[in-house]
Amino acid sequence: MGARGATFQTRYSSGVIARNVLARGVEGQRVAAELAEQLASPGLRLVIAFVDSRIDDLGAFARELQARVDAPVVGCTAGAVVGVADQADAPTSTAMGFYGDWLRAGIGVATELGSSPIVRSRDAIRRAASSLRVEPDALDPISHVAFTLVDGTSGHEDAFCIGSAAAVPQIKVVGGVASIRRPNARGARVFALGDALDDAGIAVVIETKRRFEAFTSQHLVPTNVKAVVTAVSGRSITELDGRPAPQRLRELLEPLGIELHAPYPTTYTFARYVDGVPYVRVLMGIDDDAITLGTPVETGHVMHVMRTGDLVGTTRADLAAVDKRIGGIDAMLAWSCTARHREAEACGLVAELDAAYSERPTCGFRSFGEQTGMLLVTYTLAGLAFGAPR
Repeated sequence: MGARGATFQTRYSSGVIARNVLARGVEGQRVAAELAEQLASPGLRLVIAFVDSRIDDLGAFARELQARVDAPVVGCTAGAVVGVADQADAPTSTAMGFYGDWLRAGIGVATELGSSPIVRSRDAIRRAASSLRVEPDALDPISHVAFTLVDGTSGHEDAFCIGSAAAVPQIKVVGGVASIRRPNARGARVFALGDALDDAGIAVVIETKRRFEAFTSQHLVPTNVKAVVTAVSGRSITELDGRPAPQRLRELLEPLGIELHAPYPTTYTFARYVDGVPYVRVLMGIDDDAITLGTPVETGHVMHVMRTGDLVGTTRADLAAVDKRIGGIDAMLAWSCTARHREAEACGLVAELDAAYSERPTCGFRSFGEQTGMLLVTYTLAGLAFGAPR
């Protein structure tokens, strides 16, 4: 039997509004039962669970947890969770419960993404809005926000982001891509309302009476080097500036004193700028013919070379800024790119990065990609924080 325990509980005079709990182990039904026991409390409105991908039966876990709590449950697999300061490499699953009438949640599920991912993700978020008895066009950016979870092995993560966010352009949409713990052979999956699903995504629309912020944080800093993508193959760049991509990148990096190497962690990667904001694409690998990124890229995109910066310091500063803007973070969902944690491991910063997350009431996981609006990014922390009453 593994250890378990609540990592935080946020209370007000009206009672508990948020509780984050954890359980260790791989036995799906037992882990679900332990989480449910800790979450049990009047007024439970929504449960979000991030489950260690080594769990023996995700379907059994999803059914058991949904059967034991009096609220809808959504979640996904995780290579590792965040918001837990000391995981000790033990299989750890975590869940956040929201309580009280300050929150309502609508859920939409998109299955069989391979057939038409943009349409199916669009329909999922519309169904989520409709379940709140609100037309999608009537969603209010002051009261409504959405988050998503998508199968990280479906190959349709980018299209899911496009379809879900484009369906409700007036509100913020953030989210994360389900992950696995390599070399775990099981797929990265999602679950909703008792069903475990692959080739699927989930959209959750939240109506809240509290201040909130959907935000991102990334610590990469720009260099003065950029190149135009002139040929691609899937997620691989084969040409930059009309030249073989690895050769051209080597030429660009040499004056900066950066040695061309991969896979990550490296000291550099790419970003695409949109309206002056960098959206990072982590560099996954380089061979003789191509540069492979963690997210899709298109011909004509201008890619800026970025250096890694202050991972822990930037994370702390960005979270402190969110905290100030919403009157204090009382509960936070976090999707933190696996690349951030691999960099932390390479630089001896694991404890510091874990502490930066666990200082606040955080429930999250190491994701295979992060959604910010219609874009799928990597090397990024995407979050949804709830603060003081409005």
